[in-house]
Amino acid sequence: MWKPVHLFVFKKKFDFLRWRKPALVLSTLVNVVAILAVVFVGLNFGIDFKGGIALQVRAKQGVAQLDALRATVGGLGVGEVSLQEFGEASSVLIRIQRQEGDAQCVAGAQRVMQKRAGAGWQAKPGPAGTGDVEFTSPTALDGAGWRDAVSRVGLTVIERQLPRGTTNTAKIDMTPEQRAEWCQQVAIKLVEDAISANYEIRGTESVGPKIGDELMQSGIWAVIATMAAIVVYVWFRYEWQFGVGALIAMLHDVITTLGVFVVLQLDFSLTALAAVLTVAGYSINDTVVIFDRVRENMRRYKKLGLVELLNLSLNETLSRTLMTSGTVFVAVGALVLFGGPVLYSFSIGMLWGVIVGTYSSMWIACAALVYLKLRPDQLRPANEEPVKAKA
Repeated sequence: MWKPVHLFVFKKKFDFLRWRKPALVLSTLVNVVAILAVVFVGLNFGIDFKGGIALQVRAKQGVAQLDALRATVGGLGVGEVSLQEFGEASSVLIRIQRQEGDAQCVAGAQRVMQKRAGAGWQAKPGPAGTGDVEFTSPTALDGAGWRDAVSRVGLTVIERQLPRGTTNTAKIDMTPEQRAEWCQQVAIKLVEDAISANYEIRGTESVGPKIGDELMQSGIWAVIATMAAIVVYVWFRYEWQFGVGALIAMLHDVITTLGVFVVLQLDFSLTALAAVLTVAGYSINDTVVIFDRVRENMRRYKKLGLVELLNLSLNETLSRTLMTSGTVFVAVGALVLFGGPVLYSFSIGMLWGVIVGTYSSMWIACAALVYLKLRPDQLRPANEEPVKAKA
């Protein structure tokens, strides 16, 4: 009465490893392209790694409207913007990418001046290769007037930078690095002016590139430590060939996932790094299940050739592999469609990871066992007839 319901019935006769050579060639080419893309094109690093600005804001009334707030701040021309709830529902943490000090920043400074000091103000960048900025006021100002005017855009000047006498134009000389730092303040004031009607600024913080470099180093060490721990575990549990095969498959998955981030120019932040680590974990989980069955079958069928034994193990675990990967694929697919921009990079990375992790467990990890000559003493001689295995 209580017999199990089988949604899918597999005949378990697929010759997976028949395609191991084309699969290895294809995977090698894809990995080479991915590495070249990472080296010569580069990842699209997000705020976490490049540095930027963090603003804590709170809605003056009701809860924070993230979609409307994201559209408002994203339309200011300050680059990448990410939002997340911060504590209570009315509080939001706004993160803006580090400003580069380009002409768009100077145009933003002009908008701030016109809003805070009145119409007629102009700002334009100085000669290329310098950080100079030239301000033009609607009325002539003396040195004290210019100091007060430029302070409205977060610019602190020293005496030698102020114009002599009374004039309509002031050229403030800065290095490119100084202008980039000043542009951080311009971006903060642009956001303040845009959202001040509905939100109050609770605090601001500028994240420098040094912190981003430290996070990048920590992230790299986290990936290396994770992969090393997994390989040691597999090596300890099985023969050394299993550990090497698992490492090759895991490296394949991580490298191709990074390649996807480069090709699609997805934002690579700490969330994306978490996706890479999750892909590595998912890949090894599927690989270990297959390896377990391989080890069981090696004890059961001592005279069965290695390729036939691996094919048998893959077929026996095929239903589990497809059901697991299919379930995860549907769940991650929902995140891609409905998760919003905050989770988009993570979701795309995970979606690719499910596909490539399943592929590598079957055609990379198992194929590696063939070329590493797992238990060569148990391989069937070429002239011996295959032994029929009992399922």
